[in-house]
Amino acid sequence: MTAPRVAQVVFGLPVDGPFDYIIPEELSGKVFPGGRVLVRFAGRKRAGVVVRLLQQTAHDGKLSVLIKILDENPVFAPAFLKFAERFAARFACSTGEALEMCLPAYLRGAKAFACAAMDHHWPEEAGTAELVFDRGQTQRWEILLPRITAVLAEGRGVIVMMPDAARCHDVLPKLGPLLPAEERVLLAGSTPKEEYGRWLSVRSGKVRLAAGFIAAVFAPVRNLGLIVVLDEENAFYRHEQTPFFHAREAAFERAAAEGCDVVCVSSAPSVELWHRVEKKTVRLTLLEELLPPVKFLDLTNFKMRKDTFISLGLRHHLETALKEKRQFLLYIQAARGVGGVCAEVKKIFPGARVAGYDRTSTAMPEDFDILVATQSVFRHRAALKVAAAAVLDIDWEFHKHDIQAAHSAFALVQHLRQMVQAYLLLQTRNVADPFLHTLASADGADFYRRELTLRQEMGVPPFQAQASVIVRSEDPALACAEAKRLYDSVINILPEGVTAIDPEQDRAALVRGKFRYCFLVQGDARAAVVAAARQALRLFRPKKDTVVTVSMD
Repeated sequence: MTAPRVAQVVFGLPVDGPFDYIIPEELSGKVFPGGRVLVRFAGRKRAGVVVRLLQQTAHDGKLSVLIKILDENPVFAPAFLKFAERFAARFACSTGEALEMCLPAYLRGAKAFACAAMDHHWPEEAGTAELVFDRGQTQRWEILLPRITAVLAEGRGVIVMMPDAARCHDVLPKLGPLLPAEERVLLAGSTPKEEYGRWLSVRSGKVRLAAGFIAAVFAPVRNLGLIVVLDEENAFYRHEQTPFFHAREAAFERAAAEGCDVVCVSSAPSVELWHRVEKKTVRLTLLEELLPPVKFLDLTNFKMRKDTFISLGLRHHLETALKEKRQFLLYIQAARGVGGVCAEVKKIFPGARVAGYDRTSTAMPEDFDILVATQSVFRHRAALKVAAAAVLDIDWEFHKHDIQAAHSAFALVQHLRQMVQAYLLLQTRNVADPFLHTLASADGADFYRRELTLRQEMGVPPFQAQASVIVRSEDPALACAEAKRLYDSVINILPEGVTAIDPEQDRAALVRGKFRYCFLVQGDARAAVVAAARQALRLFRPKKDTVVTVSMD
């Protein structure tokens, strides 16, 4: 058979591909899909990844010639190329951007790489997807450790994902006894050289158990058999830079490409994952555990002074806890700060030992009667136990301008219930709201039933696909004007069944010095929404000093 004459190459840029390049005679038979090559693109030399080979091109005109092969063997196995294609289709980025996410920073340039060939493993059958609903966060490892052990015993690899470094003190000791130290690794933040060394150890097959955070979903584990996503509902799994993606959804795409299993673990499963359970695409394992009750403190007829949070009812509970020498936790939103609440509590109870804990704290206070804390306290969720706790303003949590607000409030309540021994209090001025009472649901079913019904009525994910088209600039007026101009061009090319909603300030209006405006493109079919968003980016030429990106759902 004649050797292929054309290589199709993609790049780590927000541009659609692939692009065709002639394979010169001296490199004939040496270019393979999954390998990196050096070519000329947009007037400069750039590294790209070969995704397929052709006997001839379908394009008219003269093609550029491939300059150089960068790798002795392909960096990416065929299943990884398939994963990149699925990732790109799911998150509205290019295949090249997806592949670049799978590389360590050291290899994202044009550095040569002398690597061993990867196994060409193709999945023989589809893997399974499972949600372990661990309400009390105490039984999950009784399920997970036997599953991980069984996969390793089959000679397959495992990825264990954590939302942040705070989970390491709990997770790593559990994984340690499963394999010798040289066969497991923590893919934690480090220098590019250290990151590269760990990546090599995984890719070589020496490491069979890789633990890490959001980027662990890209770890080149050989013969991958299982991906575990711990606390899958955690917001840290959302990648907030281009390309935007959610690590849980990326894990499902990786599993589909490689035929491995996915186990998501949560004590407050995301609404999106619960929807998959109801559709029977994800199996549910419910670990029963009785949690302390939730009580409501009705503030309807109670007028608090400005900048105060301690109601008369809550004061009574605090007094009782102090008399009985039991520790009490007061939860406050990070935006409102712990300082003012600490001062208020000290003024009411001058003899009490009052401590604060937020994201600036370096250690958890040990000697306290009353602890005022933000969500940072959940770093110690597995270890910290108090007699009782109170959310000072559950209404603020429940009614934020965010589609995830209700679930965030539900997760907050569930996580606090895991930390208390007697009861959890919710201060509210909406005590008659039946939706609010679903936060105290015995098994979560009431909450998910109402939330899914509401989302379906509103036509939002998971019942419709949404793409947020974001325009950002250091000049807020320019960001706003460009978002409007892009919106005006988009509405003229939308296919049937896809609509767009007028531009407005993004939920995160200012990030890293850039003002952000966005508009939504939505529809029933994900592929149509992704195609419309990508088409808009292809046709639109933003003015200087503005950047346009797409974030799915």
